[in-house]
Amino acid sequence: MAEAQAAFFAGTAQPPFRYAQPGELHAWQERLRAMPVPRMHSFSGLLADALASFHRMAEALLRRDAEHFDLWAAHERWEDGTIPESPGADTPSPPEPAMGAAAMRQSLESGLAARGLDTWHVRWDEVMSARILVESTRQEIRVNPAAQFRASDVRRLVAHEIDVHVARSENGKRQPLQMFSTGLPGSLQTEEGLAMYAEQHVGTLSFAAVERQRRVSAIITLARRQGFRDLWEQLKPEYGARGAFAVVLRIKRGLGDPGRPGAYAKDAVYGLGWAAVQRWLSAGGALANLYVGKVGMHHPIDEWIREGWVTPREVPAMWGSGERRPLQR
Repeated sequence: MAEAQAAFFAGTAQPPFRYAQPGELHAWQERLRAMPVPRMHSFSGLLADALASFHRMAEALLRRDAEHFDLWAAHERWEDGTIPESPGADTPSPPEPAMGAAAMRQSLESGLAARGLDTWHVRWDEVMSARILVESTRQEIRVNPAAQFRASDVRRLVAHEIDVHVARSENGKRQPLQMFSTGLPGSLQTEEGLAMYAEQHVGTLSFAAVERQRRVSAIITLARRQGFRDLWEQLKPEYGARGAFAVVLRIKRGLGDPGRPGAYAKDAVYGLGWAAVQRWLSAGGALANLYVGKVGMHHPIDEWIREGWVTPREVPAMWGSGERRPLQR
């Protein structure tokens, strides 16, 4: 990422993206295509959907073009729904001093220890574009050592990363299928929406954060019509040169030629998921159902519980009464 940014600011038409080779991805595709799906089993549809999800992801990573990234996004429901208008605007809050990544790492390690999650670990990751990432398959929280944080980020990210991502994965490990730990097909919007809802619950989600998420969906639309530099030029007056680069990087990452129109639409799930989770809970959805594992709101969780395929699991203590707090001003 640093090399691509340096080259871009030095005058290359587009940032040069380089990717690791996909390794045995072709072989895995062939093995999974040959795997029989039992038609009469209660989870046969779920298994078939999981296989389709893998193939959508694999084709996107092998081809790295806009068409296959859009097919992947559509299958995973990343852009389903709308974000409601914010009821107000933020009043500027006093600036907080920056906090280094080492202090954030220590806070996350303390959060895991306090919850008895001793099989989970926090490690550095110098190449990811995000500041923090939860890797469920490895039971890791990765932190970018170059990232900067604020004191208020501790409460927000412990709620987001540990009390949603880690907790849902850990609960899913105790279900009969490993998919409940790594993520059922189409569950990402619920995953990130619940994480944003958790930020609101602990009082750290702001109107500004919601408006940024609304803006992301609009930028993804622009990215499907523009290449990297044209989109960067359009966003530069609003975000500044480096801020605009970071925004466009997240939406063009993964594509083989960032100079062509196309988008990696995953970032749309945050705001859309936050709104969808609120609608689902307001309509009578049970928060506890979202903690049987990494499930989506569209899954028949009540039916699975009745049939004994999944069992309810512990909901993190931070939810308390489960009442929603107003957005932070």
